[in-house]
This record gives sequence, C-alpha cells and structure tokens, in this order.
Amino acid sequence: MKNNYLIHLLKSIPLLPIIYFQGKKIRKEIQLFPEAKNPEDSINANSDKNLNILFIGESSFAGVGVENHKNGFAGHFSNALSEKFHYNINWKVYAKTGYNVDKIQRKIIPLIVEKECNLLVIGIGGNDTFELNQPKKWRESVQFLINDLRQKFPETPVLFAQLPTIEMFPAFSKEMKQVLGNHKDILADHLDKQVLKNKNVYFPTEKINVKEWLGKLKEGQTVSEFFSDGIHPSELCYDLWAKDCVTFLGQSKINF
Repeated sequence: MKNNYLIHLLKSIPLLPIIYFQGKKIRKEIQLFPEAKNPEDSINANSDKNLNILFIGESSFAGVGVENHKNGFAGHFSNALSEKFHYNINWKVYAKTGYNVDKIQRKIIPLIVEKECNLLVIGIGGNDTFELNQPKKWRESVQFLINDLRQKFPETPVLFAQLPTIEMFPAFSKEMKQVLGNHKDILADHLDKQVLKNKNVYFPTEKINVKEWLGKLKEGQTVSEFFSDGIHPSELCYDLWAKDCVTFLGQSKINF
C-alpha cells in the first residue's frame, strides 16, 4: 500500500502545478451553494422500534446542493433505513463545509449534545483528498475521530460512508480526476485498514458502481444529473448514495 502511494505521488508531481491553477479557476467559476436547512427530523413508521442516528461530516453531509436535509444524504438514508427495517427514526446532522477529518474531530465532535445514539454515520474524504493529505496522517486523524466518538458513545455502531465519486465530477479536468481520483482511492484503502482495527466500525470497501447509477438515468440525462454544481451531489445522487449505504448496512447485519 505504501508503494502504491509513492508511485501515485511520483506520477502526480508533474501535474500538481496544472491542477493547482485549474482548481483556482474552478473556484472562481463555480456557483457556491449554501448548506441545507433543517438538520434534524424524525420518521414515524408506526413501529415499536426506535432508532436515533447522528450524521457527521463535511459538505456532502452538510447537504450542499439541496435546500433541506430531508432531501440530502441524511433524509434519504433515514427513509431507506426506516423502510428496510421498519424503525421509527430520529436523525440529526453535524457537518460543515470545507472541514477535513481533523477539523471534524476537533471542532464538530465537541458540539454533539446527544447522550444516546444507536448509529453514527460518517461522511469524510473529499476535503482530505483535495488537500492531498498523506495516508499516514489520514489514518491517524481517522483513529482520533473514532476514539472521540467512542468516548461519547462506547457501544454505538459507526458506519463510514463510501468516499465521494471524485472521478465523476463534471467540473473537474481530466488531470484533476486522475490525480484526485487516485488519491481518493488510496485514502479509501487506508480507511478500510484502519476501520478493521476497531470493533463495531464499518466501511463499504466496494466503490460506488457508476455504471449501475448511470443505468438509473432517464433517456437524455447525463452524469451531470448526479451533481448540483459539478462537484456536490444533487438530490438524485444523495438518494442513490444513501441507498447504497443502507444496502451495505443490511448485508453487514449490524446490531443497532
């Protein structure tokens, strides 16, 4: 795995000046959407089983690209989970645009006021990829995050969502997709290895099936339908992404 990172690094060095200026150009041109409103809600499934879920992460979990969180990852995940397992669900989002895993651990986790939680869902990886954070630092930060969550919720299952589909971003150039997409995959491999060192922590190692997603598009629609601004998810993307995670949850037979 270390060799993979070194090879990736050597191949990326000549492209770094190019993607730096391409990134600056994108930041000037892209429309910046605000974070979603209403970060907590509930689902009444008329069940005798109740589930409290906390969603923690960066801009995608902050609902950038949709107006309300019920139309973002948290809302779609909770609806799909409620339908699959027939739970009443109370959910809440703690997320911030621009935060990497280190900032999430240091600045978001201390804000959590809940004393009880049945499932923690974590959405990270985009900003750490954009910052080209080293795998060793990434793994250390992930473990610090897990440790802090364990202090608050010792027995609660932790699910890390699949990392963003950077190689699909319409706003990115070919060079950015190559460098950042490969870096994202390396971080995903290291996240998997770190998760395996912890009890009751899960991460779906299988990458998002882009071909399967494309098969769900209507005639005439393109990959851009998955993105609100060329980078952040659209509601369609949030829905498919959330359902993939719920499917993994069911296959993993996690006890809430």
